[in-house]
Amino acid sequence: MRRWIIGGATVVVVVLIGFVGMLVVLRDTTRFDDRAYPGSSWGKTPNEVFTDFDITLPECTNGRMRYWAGSLELYLKISAPPACVSQFVEENRLSTSEPLPAAPLTVTSDKRAANEFDWELPAERVYTSHRREEDTVETQAWTDDAAERSLYLHAWRQ
Repeated sequence: MRRWIIGGATVVVVVLIGFVGMLVVLRDTTRFDDRAYPGSSWGKTPNEVFTDFDITLPECTNGRMRYWAGSLELYLKISAPPACVSQFVEENRLSTSEPLPAAPLTVTSDKRAANEFDWELPAERVYTSHRREEDTVETQAWTDDAAERSLYLHAWRQ
């Protein structure tokens, strides 16, 4: 009887250790923030990531954005009313260019944006390019002219 108790306790301990080990291994591959695209880094909280890339998110973007963060890059997509997108552009000190005649090739040719995040830019929309260059981070964004605007942002460390 004693052997059964010791054997049963040993099995329980081994199963618990295996379960904890599995959680530790999966911790870096599991999305803990529903706004994050799969594969986003979990070394920092979302607020720390946005601060590191000098990105401010207005309240109007709550529930309207997705992002992917790595140590050197940030991808961010916001779908919101025009006033919210304009507020984001202004608060993040992004300069604005003239409207583009077609979907920006920079976004459509970016394999990560196109393949991993399914960023599709309909050709019939007019896009405006936005940019901010600073000492450590370069930021490029594009907005469309739809009623529910989309903003696509890529920031990277130089």
